[in-house]
Amino acid sequence: MRHQRPPSPVLLAALLAVLLVGCNGAERQRREQEAREQAAAAQRQRQLDGLVGRCRQQQPAVRKLVQEHDRSVAALSQLTQQRYAPLPRPAAPDPAVLDRFTREDQELEQERYAQALARWREADGAERRRWEAGQEARRLELTARQSEAREALTKLGVAATPAARSAWSRCDPQGLAAAALR
Repeated sequence: MRHQRPPSPVLLAALLAVLLVGCNGAERQRREQEAREQAAAAQRQRQLDGLVGRCRQQQPAVRKLVQEHDRSVAALSQLTQQRYAPLPRPAAPDPAVLDRFTREDQELEQERYAQALARWREADGAERRRWEAGQEARRLELTARQSEAREALTKLGVAATPAARSAWSRCDPQGLAAAALR
């Protein structure tokens, strides 16, 4: 049987030193990581504080632009819901009344009705075209106002999302932080 010698003290000291250095290295890396995370969190907080400050300065302008944008959106929605109401159509001759007329009078009455119907079609067509042109002009105006408000908001740094507009109009820090991440 072989006799085992105890490890040399130098070898034990070296092993202990390697273990300590390894532990200290891991601990040092953990502390460095914590420090980086804290620095990043502090940087994000400074950016958020700056964003909230800028928001408060711009809040009156942002609110006005958001309201203008929202009014334009609502008006466009209402505009698309509107339908043309035709002019009242002339009443057709009553067959019971026509039966009492002579054949010539019946033909004359039918001719008058056909002329009235032709005039109505012409007038209703013109009115429809006028109404459609007005609707299109209004749609273009509202779309332009909406685009102008959106562009002005973008120049102020407000994203084009409803959440961002809401956060900026209220200067909500959590909403601003979420909007800034997008």
